[in-house]
Amino acid sequence: MTRLQMSQALADRPVDALWAVMLAHARTLQPFWEGAVRVFATRTGLPEQKTKDYLGLIVGAFDKMDDWRHGRAKYVKARRQEIDTVISFLRNKAIENANNRLRIAPVARNAAGALRITLTVSAHGYLDSDLAEIVANVLVDMAAVRTSFPYDLGHLMSFSPGPEVPPEVDRFMLTLDRAGEALGIQREVKALRQEADRIWEELYSPAPLRLSADYWTAVGSGGDAQLRQAAIVEFHRPG
Repeated sequence: MTRLQMSQALADRPVDALWAVMLAHARTLQPFWEGAVRVFATRTGLPEQKTKDYLGLIVGAFDKMDDWRHGRAKYVKARRQEIDTVISFLRNKAIENANNRLRIAPVARNAAGALRITLTVSAHGYLDSDLAEIVANVLVDMAAVRTSFPYDLGHLMSFSPGPEVPPEVDRFMLTLDRAGEALGIQREVKALRQEADRIWEELYSPAPLRLSADYWTAVGSGGDAQLRQAAIVEFHRPG
């Protein structure tokens, strides 16, 4: 399933059902979120008490989101900011030199994307009419996490096709295919697509993440860090 196909298939689902799907898949990220925070905290020298505080926030984060979404608890902006801070830690520490060659670094960036979207939806930060498309985005992020896709999906937007793409064509999947050819990661793109299909088949019963002990220390190619640096250089290049 492409992201566009998912969005179209979800368009007639009730809003509460869409939220339930998003939250169920986001919840599977908890062990990764906790593990990556521990790894990044250790490698960047985060104080022990701050690490404990972050891990404590993760434990109750998804229940808070569900309560806010359904109005079972008063939405408190400060509590949301606390959770968002831990998402930012995950996202920002992944690109620091101490961490960016780890295989989990781009995974953390993609996980953070799914988590932040879920947090925003919990606080009614998007129009309900856009939820089908938003859930589809999260499901593809989840496919990237589950396959340990070696690039932050946001870093691949430089491969986005021009405006001439017909509306029935999934621009994002076309971007993935173009990036796959340019970066030599066709196999990884294929795995992501296959995982997106599997996630769709198990839409209402997402499988837990299986993370081995050596998962946290495995070193990747560093290609994502190199692509990001090249984009920064290009952005600052004199016109």
